[in-house]
Amino acid sequence: QELLFVASSGGRKGGGVALICAILPTLPGNMDTMDSGEKSSLKSIATAPDEVDFGAIMELMTSKYTVDLVDRHVAAIRKLCKVCCNGFLLKHLEPLVELLHLAVDRFSQGQDELAPALCDFTRVASQPFVSCKTSDMITYGHHLPAFIKVLVGILAFTLPPADEGPTADEVEARAAWENRKTMCERLRIEIAHTLACWSRFGLDEDSVELLPNQPLIQAVADSGTPNLRILRQSNVMDALSSSFRAEDSPEAIVITLGAIRDMSLYRPLARQITNCGLISNLVHVIRVNLLGSDVLLVAAEVLWNVLELDWEGATEALGHDEVIESFRDFMDAVLTRGYRFKDKIFRNDMMVLLMYISKRVENRPLFAKTGLMALLLSYAVSESRRRELRESGTLGELMRGPNDLPGILPDLASCNTAKGAQQGVALTNTQEDMEFRMLLWGTLARCCSSEQCADVATKCGFVASLLECLDAAEAPPEQQKWSHEQRRKVQLEALSALFQLVQYVPDAFMEANGNAVVLQLLQATRSREVQRKCLH
Repeated sequence: QELLFVASSGGRKGGGVALICAILPTLPGNMDTMDSGEKSSLKSIATAPDEVDFGAIMELMTSKYTVDLVDRHVAAIRKLCKVCCNGFLLKHLEPLVELLHLAVDRFSQGQDELAPALCDFTRVASQPFVSCKTSDMITYGHHLPAFIKVLVGILAFTLPPADEGPTADEVEARAAWENRKTMCERLRIEIAHTLACWSRFGLDEDSVELLPNQPLIQAVADSGTPNLRILRQSNVMDALSSSFRAEDSPEAIVITLGAIRDMSLYRPLARQITNCGLISNLVHVIRVNLLGSDVLLVAAEVLWNVLELDWEGATEALGHDEVIESFRDFMDAVLTRGYRFKDKIFRNDMMVLLMYISKRVENRPLFAKTGLMALLLSYAVSESRRRELRESGTLGELMRGPNDLPGILPDLASCNTAKGAQQGVALTNTQEDMEFRMLLWGTLARCCSSEQCADVATKCGFVASLLECLDAAEAPPEQQKWSHEQRRKVQLEALSALFQLVQYVPDAFMEANGNAVVLQLLQATRSREVQRKCLH
């Protein structure tokens, strides 16, 4: 017997992997690793589904004499799932699709009694499919996309209720409403779990065929895995995004995010994520879970994958006022309250996303329009300069977005001038903070090709602050404890940023006496790399 489509560990950058794995159960392993007793036991179970009479089940559900006996239909499907508890046979795929389609159709017509049977069916579908012959996959595998499409179709009939339901005074009606809500949530969770199992399997070097010196992540992006290709053919993303958009169950959100994360590793599925409008939902997930949930890292990872594999489509989808303004709110929260290591990782992930978004020229003016440019600049300049911008009210004015009320400062901690207000998390010389500086400077310098962004950068004194990093004698107090190697890397990054800024804001560079500072660094440094950068 050959076991197919089992869930296993996998994933990309690791964000949220432990969280998802804790929810997914351990599935059966390969029979080659079992002893003779276990093989015998599994063999007897695996051969039992062969005796299933699908014709009798369909007759029971369609005959005019038994079509209304829903309890018997439920019992028949649940018995089938019990017999096939270790996985359906591949050769049964065609009758399974027919049976599932009929059950879903009946459920959509109001036969809620079928919900437990559909839960059992979905649970078995997350188990290995069993191949009795080596040719079974070739013979019957073409039915798999249809199987998944019908299964995911259940989501359309299990969406969370849009209203509050009957009042507490209507006891029976309220109880029935609550029962249906719980039942639909359970179904959505089971379907999310099945998709997570399917999408995760095969994301390892033993399962993916690699070219010489080809990274695993590149191979998956180009060719996918058999399961990811089946998911693409079944077009599950549209139904999944519609359900995810309305989802209110934390458990379902976590498991669905895990499935979407693994799907986003495959380029055609990443494009589907963009095309179905799921990106805006991921931004919303981050917004409502600010610094309060591990799903932040998973949602950020999905956005990262999609931006890498479908840069053109994703950056266009993210190029809207409300999206960029959401990023402003994310960064304000994490820069003022993100003291934990996990918060700093999320902050850097957000900065990577902004780097990708800023590479689309049309998106750059939005950084200034929404106030994001001013917020980021306040952490790119020296502490003394930031304090001056804040106390003068300049920072608050520059951070004003299109949705903020006129004449009132934005409701953001970074521009709050009240006594005792949070001053922001100070950047240190830790690896995470140094990485953040590099990402920050590069992104801001690129944005200055936009006239609006360049104007904000000039008002915040960005060029002068970068030049301070080149002058060891006049370095700000917060840079005094940097090591020699850290200072060298910072000087290289500052010079790279200045190289771009000289083209966009030459007057600011001249006013800050930039030529003299660079020449002084050229004479003082012993680093060949820094010298070459100075001469650029």
